[in-house]
Amino acid sequence: MDVKSFIDSSYPLMERFKEVAPGTYRHCLNVAQMVDPISKELNLDTEALLVAATLHDIGKCNNPDYFIENQLDDKNPHNDLDPVISFQYISRHVCDSVLKLVQLGLPMNIIQMVSEHHGDSIMKAIYQKAKEKYNGSTVEAHYRYKSGKPLTTESCVLMICDVAESACRSLHNSDKLVDVKDIIERLVTGMTDDEQLDVMTIKDLRVIKKILNKEIENMFHKRIDYDAEKE
Repeated sequence: MDVKSFIDSSYPLMERFKEVAPGTYRHCLNVAQMVDPISKELNLDTEALLVAATLHDIGKCNNPDYFIENQLDDKNPHNDLDPVISFQYISRHVCDSVLKLVQLGLPMNIIQMVSEHHGDSIMKAIYQKAKEKYNGSTVEAHYRYKSGKPLTTESCVLMICDVAESACRSLHNSDKLVDVKDIIERLVTGMTDDEQLDVMTIKDLRVIKKILNKEIENMFHKRIDYDAEKE
């Protein structure tokens, strides 16, 4: 099976992806661009990881307006939803993505990467909203993804690149000064402390951070916050 044919821009699925969820589509292409040099440097399955990165959020096509990268004119449906419902809408994109890949007949290793790309991490913004609404009487576990922690290096690479792209793009779009190296360091430390990256070696994480610094600087034309660096 030529799995890369599924992510050709002329493939019907990709054309629909771009039309229905353009923000998510661009995000996935950026993530694919990030995982490529990392997978080669770490001698991973580059082809499989590229396909997984390109399609990891394909399930968002089912409800594109519920994801910030596709929202226009500050119209956010989550403003009117209970945090519990918001969590369900957002978290289901993992299952929806996996289901689409199963329907396409893609190999199990690619499906596993997509399934694990959020691990069992917490949906911080929604959890915080729930704590504020319910005066702190909220169970953290109820706002964690249900897929289980990543079990392979490939899944961890996808997870890191996914989070890094989203965070750096958000800051770039907000017109804030950005120190990419600091952002990546804090993101990876947070995921490590949350035990999402337990299958990774310190050496591999160092390689990933170094490559991501370069890739994200090139992608978003980083502007360094020099005052923050001096502190």
